[in-house]
Amino acid sequence: MDKNKKFSIKEFFRNNYKLFIPIALMIVLFAAFFFYYRVSLSNAFRVDTEGSFYQYFYDKKYEYDGVVSKNKKGIIVDFVGDEDIVEDSTPVYYKDEDTVLFLSDMSVVMPTFNCSEYMASKYSYIEYIDNGYKLTTNNYSDNLGHYFLYDGDDLYFFIEDTILSVNGEEIELSAFSYVVCKYRDYISYYNKENDEYRTISIDNDEVSVSNDYYNVLVSRDIIDYYGTNVILTSDISVLNTIDQKG
Repeated sequence: MDKNKKFSIKEFFRNNYKLFIPIALMIVLFAAFFFYYRVSLSNAFRVDTEGSFYQYFYDKKYEYDGVVSKNKKGIIVDFVGDEDIVEDSTPVYYKDEDTVLFLSDMSVVMPTFNCSEYMASKYSYIEYIDNGYKLTTNNYSDNLGHYFLYDGDDLYFFIEDTILSVNGEEIELSAFSYVVCKYRDYISYYNKENDEYRTISIDNDEVSVSNDYYNVLVSRDIIDYYGTNVILTSDISVLNTIDQKG
């Protein structure tokens, strides 16, 4: 080798590129495997916590014990009750905590955010912490604004105080209450504050739930948005997940 010839990195790579290609592929594969292993390990890790819960099915209150399984991120990955649980949108209330769990996908409706809707997946839960309502679901854990949840069919869950207007009567509902308007001839509601479930026959088609931030025509699945009717999404599966909210 000529000692006066200068070493060239560019020339070195050009002469040995066939050697570097498999090395680069091995590095990429190793990095992918390592990432997959970390994610799998995180998802496989579970902490099981026993608790007491209740749900209302029509006017019947069912109380039972159950086990909540969370991963390292605090996301619920499984819920098992000591009785047969119907996994629909009926909220599951923690008996001694300000926390509620949903066993089905729900739409998070944001009237103050141009009536945007995002999906919160099955096993999402909301808890009242430090004077705020925090939603935890896949890749998302943050306080909610003046929003409500909708199951795409007939159930509306409200995280703040509202007024239910039906048959000329105004009924004050506390935070964590919900309304079910499935048929045109009656409506049901659960008021969390006084633990009351009630069904009312409807004299007309117009039933609404409102507060200072929105007016929801629950009998027609519509938000009255400054005089414009915004129809809520019935097929929740088409919505972007809430972690994609800008």
